[in-house]
Amino acid sequence: MKKPLKVVAIVLGILVGLVLLAVVALMIFVDPNRYRDDIIQAVKTKTGRDLKIDGPLRLSFLPLGVGTEKLELANAKGFGPEPFARIDSANISVEIWPLLHKQVVVDTIRFDGLALHLERAADGRNNWQDLAAAKKTEQPAPTPTPSAPNAGAALAVFTINHFEVKNSEFTWRDRVSGSNYALRRVELTSGNLLGDAPAPLHLAFDLESGKPPVHKRVSLDARLHLNAETEVLDVPELKLALGDLRLNAALHGKDVLHAPALNGRIDIPMFALQPLLKELNLPYTPADPKALQRVGLAAQLESNPQSLTISDLKLTLDESHLTGKFALPKTPKPSYRFDLAIDTIDIDRYLPPASTTDGKTNNDKTENAKAVVIPLALLRDADADGQFRIQQLKAFGIRSQAITLKVAAKDGHIVLGPYSAKLYNGSYDGRTTIDAAGSTPHFGFDEKLTGVQLGPFLKDADLFQNFSGVADIKLVLSGQGLDAAAIKKTLAGSVAATIKDGTIEGIDIGKIEAKIKEIKDRPGGIAQGLLGSLSELSPVKSDKTPFSKLQASAVINSGIVDNKDLVIDGPHLHVTGSGNINLVNDSFDNYVLRVSDIPVIISGPLNAPKFRPDLSAIVKGQVQEKQEKVEKKLEKKLGDKLERWKQKLQQQQQQ
Repeated sequence: MKKPLKVVAIVLGILVGLVLLAVVALMIFVDPNRYRDDIIQAVKTKTGRDLKIDGPLRLSFLPLGVGTEKLELANAKGFGPEPFARIDSANISVEIWPLLHKQVVVDTIRFDGLALHLERAADGRNNWQDLAAAKKTEQPAPTPTPSAPNAGAALAVFTINHFEVKNSEFTWRDRVSGSNYALRRVELTSGNLLGDAPAPLHLAFDLESGKPPVHKRVSLDARLHLNAETEVLDVPELKLALGDLRLNAALHGKDVLHAPALNGRIDIPMFALQPLLKELNLPYTPADPKALQRVGLAAQLESNPQSLTISDLKLTLDESHLTGKFALPKTPKPSYRFDLAIDTIDIDRYLPPASTTDGKTNNDKTENAKAVVIPLALLRDADADGQFRIQQLKAFGIRSQAITLKVAAKDGHIVLGPYSAKLYNGSYDGRTTIDAAGSTPHFGFDEKLTGVQLGPFLKDADLFQNFSGVADIKLVLSGQGLDAAAIKKTLAGSVAATIKDGTIEGIDIGKIEAKIKEIKDRPGGIAQGLLGSLSELSPVKSDKTPFSKLQASAVINSGIVDNKDLVIDGPHLHVTGSGNINLVNDSFDNYVLRVSDIPVIISGPLNAPKFRPDLSAIVKGQVQEKQEKVEKKLEKKLGDKLERWKQKLQQQQQQ
């Protein structure tokens, strides 16, 4: 038994010796530099570009390898003298023994000083499209037969034990958009990612951009294993770092070479986002300078060729916590499916602060404010179906609780609602529809407030701060346009309101009534008395009119509110009113209040109205009143005379 084994050992020794002798002879008698010109010519023929090899070509043994220095591939025509690619040094070595078994085991691939410059010209051409065109002109590969190995099997016989890139950079210059990006000090190392166990992978680079200017180090460390035959990917550990941002993940994939499907867990530990945005020169300044100081994320991730799903979502945003699930089907247009819940959130603190002119915030609306244009294309492409649930919300100053909002959007038809909320000791229910299929979006509003404390509601909303009371309001409106101003010009519909136990601040209707009565009794004529005392009717800040009930309805057409049935009842007070309110310019359009039959005209801005008596109506009424008195006196005198004539006539008849 020993003798055959000895013979086998001798034969193997002879074979190995012959291989070693062949390799040594190859290194001694073969000079790779003799083929330098052939390599350069082959590249010229295939690509039309010049290849420069300034360094020597070297062969090595144990392991068998080749190396060189100073390679440059010229840029495409019209893109300047800068080379398309450059390598300071490159070395590739393979193991000898696996070659005898028809396997390629690359011991090491090492690039030092690799530089790749990508560019798009002002006319839209890029500096690599000629390389792609050259590849297309090559003979197509024969159609694989059913017995031919697939890509995974072919990849399985190709192994790289160590891959290394260092001192390298990749740049992108876009002369169409003017953007510039660069990855500098690139470092990439990996073990055998196709081995029997997960191997380390390390990638790090400096991220640079011109607009906005950014310079930030990014690093990625992972353990990764790919089974090329079964197409199974295992990433038990992945760590990404960008400044204070850390992302940890564990992923598992299948069919990764032809129909990749991934699932796993991602986690972003708590970090301060606002300082990172400043470091990245992203222009964002929230109203609250302490916002975005605590941001974190944890979620389950699933991705396949049909959809991307995020479940078991837990997002922390300062004091707010969002949970739920989100799905994004991979369709030609953006498509969203979601069920999300938030415990509490103050949206106002994340909005930009109001514009300022003197260093102080200014919440006043100006005529020169830039109109917000509705993104029509975005509305048309939206495809969504889901709901939001919020326990406590503050948005645009308004506070509400127990909010439920459903969203449905398809082919430019969007329905927001039904939605409901509790706010200011009352409730809100509504539904908004948007039809963006045409050139101009159409809006429909069906809203109802029930039992809402109007004073704090209007104050928080920064609207009219001179009303209070418990309000029931119902409105059904429609409008169209691309911004708020256009919508108000086309606004149409109806509104009805009943307000109980409230106060109108800034005006004392009872005082106005008493003042007008006083002026009417002054000598010199009513018109002369009123004209000389109009200033006495101007309201003061402390004025207010308490009422037990205010009720009104209105029809709205082209942004004009037409009201005919205003009634205000209170202690020793009965007021009626009618007229128009112009929503387009936010003003009263000579609205008339009748205070104990005394007409008072309201005009001017809604937030600073002016009050004046209707002189012509008062004078007309006074003249009519005097005329009625004269007529009554005449009737009385005539009546007395007729009575005396009757008595005389009766006496004469008796005689």
